[in-house]
Amino acid sequence: MTRTPHHPRRIGSFALAIAVLAPVPAGAEVIYETADPFGGPFGLWGPDVCIDQSVGLRFTPGADYHLDRISLWFMSNDFSGRTHPLVEVTVRTDDSVKDVSVPSDEVLEAWSFNVAAVGWNPILEVMDSAEHPLLTEGVYYWIVVESMATCGLDGVWNFASNGVGFMSFSLGYGDPWQPGGQSAVAATIIEGTPVGPCPADLDGDGSVGILDLLAVLAAWDSDPGGPPDFDGDGTVGILDLLALLANWGPCA
Repeated sequence: MTRTPHHPRRIGSFALAIAVLAPVPAGAEVIYETADPFGGPFGLWGPDVCIDQSVGLRFTPGADYHLDRISLWFMSNDFSGRTHPLVEVTVRTDDSVKDVSVPSDEVLEAWSFNVAAVGWNPILEVMDSAEHPLLTEGVYYWIVVESMATCGLDGVWNFASNGVGFMSFSLGYGDPWQPGGQSAVAATIIEGTPVGPCPADLDGDGSVGILDLLAVLAAWDSDPGGPPDFDGDGTVGILDLLALLANWGPCA
């Protein structure tokens, strides 16, 4: 763990610019959100993400969503700014064995980024989804963060200023996960587009009809990153058209 530094807390304008300027995907809602890292009783602190420790955060959607974005608050143990360690982020399913909840090896989507922060000046790192995997209501999922960086010159996933969440730790890159439990929670925002009872109702008028058909045809042979690519194969085509026709008429 990284503890409170002996120098003053600094909130970089660059960090705030990233948080403000990054647009929210159209139709996105917050699936899971913690407090930010600032103003807590312990100052700025968090778990190291390095060759000797990986970190996982568990969350549970309150409805069905297609994932749109993950944002993580990160700072760095390198105050010189000479290194910006590479961090790997994955969304994973849960591997519950004998009532012990830990991240599984099933990866739904993956990203990597170089920690932008210099020293203990947290920056909100934003990762947009390209796959838009389905996250099902009431199911456990994990955000897993790993790095091959040397400990001491590594990125630090900030803890939120208040609140608790379900966390798990691995004592080395690729090592088995320790049983998860409630603890201080890593500062995180997860956003997604809700999956309604009638996904083929693209114009939201309560029924599947000619306007929805025209929307499918307008997107034909493209990759919209979500509906009307109903089957999620990366291209709007005949299977998506058949899915729309199978749901023709008023939504249930």
